Amino acid sequence: MKFYLKWINPCVALLILIICTWIYVGGYFVSYDAGQSPFAKGEVFIDPEEMGFSMYFFAKGLFCSSMLFLFGEFLKKYLYGNKDKK
Repeated sequence: MKFYLKWINPCVALLILIICTWIYVGGYFVSYDAGQSPFAKGEVFIDPEEMGFSMYFFAKGLFCSSMLFLFGEFLKKYLYGNKDKK
């Protein structure tokens, strides 16, 4: 359990963040029929016109990865206390 909380849990949280950000930045759920928007050109990162399913994945990735990481840190402190500082 200690190995999971120290190494696997933060790696999974980072992986979730990377995958959801990749889905958002890649624009997989956005159509660019009317020409390239500032988001497609890379001029802005969060474009109000492009908010939709891809923005949902970005927000979900931020929330889930941070909660997974914070809960893992809380659980590590709760289970092992100050024994981890040796």
